[in-house]
Amino acid sequence: MTPDTINDVRTAHSNAEAYADLHRFVAGGVSSNMRAKGVATPIVVDSAAGCRIRDIEGNELIDVNMGYGPHIFGYADPDVTGQVADQFTRGHLTGLPHRLDRQAAGLVTELVPGIERLRFANSGTEALMSTVRLARALTGRTLLLTFEGHYHGWSETLLRSAETDGYRPRPGAAGMIPEATAHTLQVPWNDAEAVEKVFEEHGGRLSAVVCEPVLGNVGVVPPDPGFLALLRERTREHGALLVFDEVITGFRVARGGAQELYGIVPDLTVLSKVLGGGFPVAAFGGAREAMEPLATYAAFHAGVYSGNHAALRAVAATLTKIAAAPALYTELEALGAHAEARVRAAADSAGRVLAVDRVGSVMSVQLMAAASGRLDRQGHRLLQMACQRRGVYFHPVPEEPWFLSTAHTRSDIDTIAGVLGEALAETAGAGG
Repeated sequence: MTPDTINDVRTAHSNAEAYADLHRFVAGGVSSNMRAKGVATPIVVDSAAGCRIRDIEGNELIDVNMGYGPHIFGYADPDVTGQVADQFTRGHLTGLPHRLDRQAAGLVTELVPGIERLRFANSGTEALMSTVRLARALTGRTLLLTFEGHYHGWSETLLRSAETDGYRPRPGAAGMIPEATAHTLQVPWNDAEAVEKVFEEHGGRLSAVVCEPVLGNVGVVPPDPGFLALLRERTREHGALLVFDEVITGFRVARGGAQELYGIVPDLTVLSKVLGGGFPVAAFGGAREAMEPLATYAAFHAGVYSGNHAALRAVAATLTKIAAAPALYTELEALGAHAEARVRAAADSAGRVLAVDRVGSVMSVQLMAAASGRLDRQGHRLLQMACQRRGVYFHPVPEEPWFLSTAHTRSDIDTIAGVLGEALAETAGAGG
């Protein structure tokens, strides 16, 4: 960093100024597209603690985006950060096995019903890539069944457009080759009839069915009663594997994730987010026999930073805290129910229509156009801006869920609801 660059950073006194300066050095000003999507009034963060973020202007905001969900105990939880800080003094990466591998993996297998053995990775995208490869190695098949709206990272195989040609999804981003999704099928979520038809036509060729057990990429859409059981039954009948992408739901909706909540155990599970309490780490695993190709090195998985000691110290600290808190999910459910009730009441008082859906501490709040009953994107964006000005932050893209944490209090929820009510009144008549 040059002296001029250092001076630029130190003298940027406003969010807008700092955000504009970021664009000089960071493409688009962000290192993940979603951080810029829909943003009208940028926030450049100075610090975060509990459920609050502080920007470089000194403004403090109650946050319900919470880093897209990892911080179930809030930002800068000392029980996690203290452990990781200690690990940095002991060496955070050697490229060799460490006793933390056993400790962290043991905690995962203790808590998650469907995992007996696992591998660690660095991100959900990486873990999903490896899981798909493992499923194909186990079955000797290549075809995947996925669902509209489910996000499984940005790898070539799984980044799909919502548009399909029959059951065939189109590649989801510029630069992908047309053949990238040639071995991927896609049907609507909760469409049992479409699932039955795919298995009738392609069941003998399917290597795996991959899904978020609770759809969390276009709001919060839980599975219809019996839908996960249908996927479990059909995969077993046809020799395919059932893969749960529990990047969002793992350790979030229950100690053992959505598979514990709904009582359906998949063959392979992918975890991230809450797993590391905000540190970059992921894991994928299943029954002992399902992981045998990796145990014998017949299948390939690698990564210099996979399972690094600092990340696994974060995993061990986070999961130890979860395991020691038997009332955690009961309390989060109560907090979520309170938030849902207060948000609905705020909308009713303002005479506005909000679509509110929730599973545990994950909740989607989307502004709807009263006349058409459809999502009001422009209105939602204006609503978000009005809330942000009043000290409450949620993502400007309406599909992004709210995430609650143990750092949020009922008083915080009441403040959020009050701000939301004011913003709903202010923006009435605007939008689509």
